[in-house]
Amino acid sequence: MGKAKPRYCEICGAPIRGQGHKIRLEGAEVLVCNRCYEKYGGKKPGTFSIMPTGRQPVRRTYSRPSRPRPSRPRIERPLYTEEIVEDYAERVYRAIQRSGKSYEELSHEIGLSMNDLRAIAHGYREPTIKEARKLEKYFKITLIERAETEIEKKPSIPRDYEPTLGDIANIRIKKRKKK
Repeated sequence: MGKAKPRYCEICGAPIRGQGHKIRLEGAEVLVCNRCYEKYGGKKPGTFSIMPTGRQPVRRTYSRPSRPRPSRPRIERPLYTEEIVEDYAERVYRAIQRSGKSYEELSHEIGLSMNDLRAIAHGYREPTIKEARKLEKYFKITLIERAETEIEKKPSIPRDYEPTLGDIANIRIKKRKKK
């Protein structure tokens, strides 16, 4: 007679000493060692659970949804864009000349680098809105103008409208390339 083939735990892979235990885990019947049986086998036979024993699934309680708030009519604010004036370089240059200070002194007081201030004053670079605000505040000049745009009302869809497939699908016909 030959020696019996050793059996291994189907969960941890350890050799099983003795008879071993058959447990049902996630719907499958598996042969496990004593350690895995203690961990996973404390359930009634035939039960199905993803959670190992000792841990109960946490029941979450959900708060009742709050009452829907009445929607306020949307106030349409006029849209505007801020743009730098076209003659910004002349305005900044004149303001610097009127101040009588050097670029270095002004750069420290305004909060811009000396090179940026010089480039803006000579028209090599347009200031950003943030930089223009700093220059406006310091020199008390106008560099930013607001250009208001009109709001175009979108055509509304009637309530009894039922869309067709052609309304929903974006159909593109590709032209075949000639060879």
